Amino acid sequence: MSFMDLPLINTMSKLLSHCTIGLAGVAIATSSLLALAPAASAFTFGNGTVGITTEDINKTFTVKFDGSVATQGVSGLTSEAVFKFLGFTPATPTTTSSKGKNTITTTVTGTIARFEITLKNTSSGAIGSRVSALGFNTDKTESAAGATGLFSNGVIGGSLPNQFGNVDVCYTNGNTCQGGQNGGVSSGSAPDSFIASLTLDGTVNQLTLSNLGVRYQSISGTNLGTSGTGKAVLFQPPTTPPKEQPPKRVPEPAIASALIVSALVASRMKKQPKTQEA
Repeated sequence: MSFMDLPLINTMSKLLSHCTIGLAGVAIATSSLLALAPAASAFTFGNGTVGITTEDINKTFTVKFDGSVATQGVSGLTSEAVFKFLGFTPATPTTTSSKGKNTITTTVTGTIARFEITLKNTSSGAIGSRVSALGFNTDKTESAAGATGLFSNGVIGGSLPNQFGNVDVCYTNGNTCQGGQNGGVSSGSAPDSFIASLTLDGTVNQLTLSNLGVRYQSISGTNLGTSGTGKAVLFQPPTTPPKEQPPKRVPEPAIASALIVSALVASRMKKQPKTQEA
């Protein structure tokens, strides 16, 4: 090897070293961008409302409720509901305007929204209770409601007591939102669920829920009374698990070999003594 080759070798070694550092920097930057990328959105929350679209099928959100009796807040009177959106399906509800031979049936296009709702009584301390109904408003026109499971009935146009006021729909075991006929979830009981269906007029692909509330009965541990209600105080969106980071790429064999050779040459050249010219 001639002395004239040394500058060239040193230059190549430096270039390969810079390339290696540059590629490593690009890899780190790319990995950081992937880690910071936002997760896919689910539902929209704001001002006590939750917006639902067709993209939210099989996703869940949690609503937490406070409690009051005789319009006074009661510490320890609480509950929560986990909503799992099951999707929108077309419906053709019919209405009969007369009976007999001259029966006229009108078919109206509609959409059924379905939820699986898991209800949990979280009352604590000295407070005992039974959650016997759940209701809310929507931004659509409702024509029918039904339920199976923990609750067996859907009521359109009802109201919750304790000056809570009207709701567009409620789910319970009774014929009104006022009483649940001993049904519901009691303090200390395991959470229970029901399938809630809601028929909406027209073709629907998005829905907003608001004014969510629950009915409490069989309340104990307070001298205010045995009947109360709860309002939604917290909405918890679904938690998205962190994405797995892609495995680190191993340098291609050709690049790895070039780097090793470069390192060996550079190391050997450092060890060689300098020769003075004659």
